This record gives sequence, structure tokens and C-alpha cells, in this order.
Amino acid sequence: MPISLVVQPAIAGGGMNALERVLLDGQLVILGDTKHGVGDRIGFYSSPDLFATMARAGVRYVAIEMPRVLGRQAMSVETESDIDLFAQDVIRSGRWHFTDPDGDGGDDTLAQYRVLTALGRQVLLARRFGLSLIFYDFNNPLGGFTTQNDPVYRCLAQLSQPVWRRYGLTGVVTKPQRDAAIMRERFSHDDELAAYVENAVEASGGGKVVVIPGYAHAVLPGGLVERLENRLRAKATIVAVLKDEAEDKGFHSFLWQQARMLSIDLSRPPQYYYTIATNALRRDDAPGRYVALDGTSERSIPSVCYQLALDPR
Repeated sequence: MPISLVVQPAIAGGGMNALERVLLDGQLVILGDTKHGVGDRIGFYSSPDLFATMARAGVRYVAIEMPRVLGRQAMSVETESDIDLFAQDVIRSGRWHFTDPDGDGGDDTLAQYRVLTALGRQVLLARRFGLSLIFYDFNNPLGGFTTQNDPVYRCLAQLSQPVWRRYGLTGVVTKPQRDAAIMRERFSHDDELAAYVENAVEASGGGKVVVIPGYAHAVLPGGLVERLENRLRAKATIVAVLKDEAEDKGFHSFLWQQARMLSIDLSRPPQYYYTIATNALRRDDAPGRYVALDGTSERSIPSVCYQLALDPR
């Protein structure tokens, strides 16, 4: 999806030229996906303009938050016609499921096709511009996430019907509590993901890295980007990639809601915001307001988890 080079009166400058300067200056640049599955961002992350810009800036590796198994399958794409065949094959398998958060909640076949064709196009563009792709996520097909690093998630995962009956547990676990625990559990594995990226980079001799993660992974204390900074010995430059001006204006409020809902810390500010619709890059002009985006103090532990923890058996 071509992006017109329109100069905007932004703090950092307009369009891909400004983004290229950021890429030139940084050894580790993070393009944060502020909401997974939105069509505008999918198109941006798989656009020839972005890949050409990264290549000109000397980027060697592009690490994408995509399941490794699916990424390896996508690496079979060698021609434009292969992209559609790859997408249709994955859709027929029924093993993967992607959603569009801007959709109406109905038939999401288009969302599947959009994500998969973009993935195939990224493979072709990487070949064309000489970039190495790293697919670093490890989520199981259809979201069958079962690891248990987070103690609250571990508790919830153990609450089968026999357990409820055996212990006569009286607490109630709400869906928001369960969903938040699952998300925090996923975040708790960020060092494993960082190690995977580090190994892939070092195995090929090192060089400039661009990482495209979900935004929370970019700013969480001890999260993916902080781990990458330590492992790659490079300070990260974080760019929040936004769909349009409305998303830009509501971004801080959105993060505040997410921080409270998941009880996580999103207080690290991005250095830049890139808005796809206006093709403008601006520097963060008020990073101090992010201090309030720490929702860890609001974390609630279901009473049943205390009961399980205190049980001597």
C-alpha cells in the first residue's frame, strides 16, 4: 500500500523522510503496534515505502510479533502469486485466527486474508530489499496459551470443576480478571522472546534492528524492549504507530484504560508518534503525562487464589 510523501508541519518532520532519519540515528528502533489487527497498520507494516526506507537507513533485521511456525511457513513465499496461495492455504487449515478490532464482530474472513497477505508481502519485500525477517512470537494456534509464569494466571488455570468441588471454594473469578491474568502471563515471557531475537541477530553478525511488537511489549518495565536493550546493548527509540488523528488524540486515554484494565505499567513514553493517515512524524512534546499510566496498584487477586495458596495440601 503506497504512502504519499506529504510534508506535514510536525515537530519531527513529514513522512518517510522523517522516519528515515529516526532509523538512521538508532541501532534499535521499535515501531509499536498500538492495536493489533487494524487494517491501516497492517498495510503500513507491509508497504514497499516502509521496507525501502528501512533498507536505505541501513536496517539489517526486522523482528515481527508473529508466531514462529506461521512465519516459517510464510518464508516459502517467493513470488507475488504465492501470496494468495499462502493466505488461502492457511485459512483453509483453520489453525490460526486473527481479528480486526475495528470490525463489527461478524464474519472476519477478510481480517484473516488481510493479515496473511500482508505477512506474505513482508517476506517478498524483505527478499527484494535484502532484509532479514525474524518472527519471534510463540503463541499456540487459536490462542491455546498454557504456560504459567504469572502466579495469578497459574491459580486461574488450576481452577477446574473438580478443584472447585474439592476445596469448596467460594470466590468468584470475573472474566476481566481472567483476561488480564492471561495477558500478564504472556508479557512475563518477554525475555524469552528477546533472547530469541538476540540469537537470530548475533548468528548473522549483528547490525541495526527494527522490531514491530504490540505497543505494551515496548514500554512495560522488564518487557521485550527493555530486555532487548540489555541484550543488544543499544538504547531503543520507540515510535507509536497510529492510524489517524483521532487515534492520536485518544492515545493517552486508551493507554490509561489498558493500564487499569490489565493492571500493568505503561508509563514509559514513546519518543515519537507516526500517524499513517497524515504521513506525519512528531516528537513527544509532553512525556511527563505518562507517569500516571501505571496501573499495577489496581491489581486484584481473586479470593479463591488466596484460598488455594493457604491450603496445606
